[in-house]
Amino acid sequence: MTAEKDLHLLLAGMHPALRDGEFVYVLWPEGRPLTGAVAAAVREAEGLSVVLPRGEADGLGLAYDFVGAWITLQVHSSLAAIGLTAAVSAALAEAKISCNVLAGFHHDHLLVPAADADRALEVLHELVAASGEQKPAPELVLRAEQPGDRPAILALTAAAFALSPVTGLPVSGEPEEVGLLARLFACGEYLPAYSIVAELNGEIVGHVISTRGRVGALELLGLGPIGVVPRLQRHGIGTALMKETIDRANAARERGIALLGSPDYYSRFGFVASTSLGVEAPDPGWGAHFQLLPLAVWPGGVSGTFRYAGPFG
Repeated sequence: MTAEKDLHLLLAGMHPALRDGEFVYVLWPEGRPLTGAVAAAVREAEGLSVVLPRGEADGLGLAYDFVGAWITLQVHSSLAAIGLTAAVSAALAEAKISCNVLAGFHHDHLLVPAADADRALEVLHELVAASGEQKPAPELVLRAEQPGDRPAILALTAAAFALSPVTGLPVSGEPEEVGLLARLFACGEYLPAYSIVAELNGEIVGHVISTRGRVGALELLGLGPIGVVPRLQRHGIGTALMKETIDRANAARERGIALLGSPDYYSRFGFVASTSLGVEAPDPGWGAHFQLLPLAVWPGGVSGTFRYAGPFG
């Protein structure tokens, strides 16, 4: 059985079950052979902590100061899953119930105060019910744009560039990126596979375009504009569009991608100053903001000035 990592599925599919009996934590005497029905053990610098049934501890004469009920979260959670124990402990904390978490290979286990066992089960079942009512987060769809998408793309671009990326001030009139994009759609250097939209719940929320550019006879991609609806900026959509562009370009054995933008942002994708690869910016004043990503089949030994598609002129 494959261990689950998705938090929503883990919570919705969880079946909290109470193990019979009461359990206690004891500090096992140093040098004493480990005996009895030990349920869990943790070696620490201070000694060996053991969880075992209360009756066993009493029979062995071992001291304890916590008596707990054992609840197993019956869902096969991956050890790499994120958020399950946090969600469970937060729900119990809200109900003023303490819990100690033990992670097994297949399940997570909780030790809660024995007096709170019934209420803890109620809280956990309420958490399961609430998770079942929630819908999973909508999936971001990345696809090539279709002609019918263009009004939405141009409207998105107008909203995305309503504030100047250079000054941070409102743009007077229509942002120039809108007209540029419309001309790129109609130019000879337009490449349909590299005009990519991000769609969420049927709404186009992001777009990036790359068109044919060149350094001498060497064909490259010139990326831009890239835009995301303002309310969803800084939510990873731009990153997803960049990664999709790079993946498509590598799959098509493109040589490299050039763009004008923030070195701090685009360096995370592997972009470097174009001059480090022998390529000059169309405008020398752009300096380190003109960047190049050498792809898997970058030829090396390149020298010259990058030329964007005609509409950039």
